[in-house]
Amino acid sequence: MSTIITVTTIMSMYMNLTTDVENSKFCYNADIENGRVNSIEVYDNHGKYITASLKRLYTYDEQNRLVMRETLKWNKKSDSWEKHSCLAYTYDADGYTVEKRFWNETSNDYAKAEERNRYIIVMDNVLAVNSYTLNKENGDYVMADNMLIMAPDTNRLMAME
Repeated sequence: MSTIITVTTIMSMYMNLTTDVENSKFCYNADIENGRVNSIEVYDNHGKYITASLKRLYTYDEQNRLVMRETLKWNKKSDSWEKHSCLAYTYDADGYTVEKRFWNETSNDYAKAEERNRYIIVMDNVLAVNSYTLNKENGDYVMADNMLIMAPDTNRLMAME
């Protein structure tokens, strides 16, 4: 299986965000080191001033694949970034799984994902997407939906937002 979500993908997304600065409702500040995006801060653009909105932190594995994208929100009262959610990516020989987890203040950790999506490369240009929801009674994931996606280049397919 070819790598799906790479540093190049993240860099491409960042460059697409920053092309029309004058008409944008947002301003972006990226921390890029050795060609890899470590974080992107998003500011609301009010014309004469900007205000902090959210921050995304990116974590990669030894193969430069994205394994976590954390979203932090700006807290005006405490004047600090606070954890909100994350997308956790796991890879195997057939594809990858994406889980969206929300920050739990009580446990001081990310809660178990209530939904997950499984992406499997079936053949060239065909991707199977299986969506699962958490059965809260027994803690197992149950398939909620599935589909096949045909595209000219499966290396450009992205996970949920």
